[in-house]
Amino acid sequence: MPESSKPKTGPKIMWRFILALGVAIVHAQGFATESRSADQIVDSLQKNYDATVDFVADFRQQTEVRTLNRKLNASGKLYFKRPGKMFWRYEEPKDQFVLADGKNLYFYQPEQNQVIKSPLKNAFRSDIPLSFLLGLGNLKKDFNATLKGIEDNDYVLYLEPKGEMGGFSEVFVGVNRNTSDINWVSVRDAAANVTTIRFSGMRKGVGVQESLFRFQVPDGVDIVELGQ
Repeated sequence: MPESSKPKTGPKIMWRFILALGVAIVHAQGFATESRSADQIVDSLQKNYDATVDFVADFRQQTEVRTLNRKLNASGKLYFKRPGKMFWRYEEPKDQFVLADGKNLYFYQPEQNQVIKSPLKNAFRSDIPLSFLLGLGNLKKDFNATLKGIEDNDYVLYLEPKGEMGGFSEVFVGVNRNTSDINWVSVRDAAANVTTIRFSGMRKGVGVQESLFRFQVPDGVDIVELGQ
């Protein structure tokens, strides 16, 4: 396949991963009846997330890019550890990663031979789901939640941000009716691109190692620092 025609997962698409995951990483334990209100669901999400010290999960993502009329796919494994640490290790595209070490956020793009580095505090100013993911936000405080109905076997929760949300216009979350797990998240950005992330194999409290979050510059790669 020519280089120009290869689907690429750039910084914007990686941000969609991170933003959506901030809403989606928690198992909503105890949410098993249709009589539950949106507020009760959100309370369960926040409570269980607050109790999560670390986790590992597989992810698959599909982004529908409206301007290109094509779908871009990505997959890999996610590692999370409080406070403020996460590592997106991609299997596809190969060698790509996103890393938060508690202070900075790093994006590595092999095709551009560079790492983009930005302080986490800058991301918190506008990206509400990211701050929730890293333990610095409150879901109920930051979103208005509406239970939209049932799709397949999932409750569909619509989350409307109360403040600025880094260019995203909609967030939908699918919660399994039987297991109360978060099965998927779908986000729409200002350009009407839709990114859907599906999670599987989540394991909580597994003792994720600190060494996973120590950033090492790949050989021959330039570092571009933003917002220092």
